[in-house]
Amino acid sequence: MHKIKLHYPGSKGWLIFWAIVLFPVAFVLLLTAGRFEMNGQNYSVTYDGSRGWLAFWTVAFFPIAFILLLLNGFAVHTDGRHLAAGQPLNGPQAPTGSVSA
Repeated sequence: MHKIKLHYPGSKGWLIFWAIVLFPVAFVLLLTAGRFEMNGQNYSVTYDGSRGWLAFWTVAFFPIAFILLLLNGFAVHTDGRHLAAGQPLNGPQAPTGSVSA
């Protein structure tokens, strides 16, 4: 069984509020600023655009939020290394540098 630990650097009060009121906004906030620990390995996702606009469009019209996520790019980091889009989490690591999707 895999244990997953979540770490969120922002206000946990707002995260809980949005999880109760409108779950997709909480999911977007957690996904774009959270850090996940699984099997002793740390993973984090960084979003290059405005998280506020992404959360707004998640509420207003979800497909625009998805398009913003793809256009502005995001990167998955694991213990100082970056994963390329589509690369398995347990596979070979991409070279050090910024990888955007």
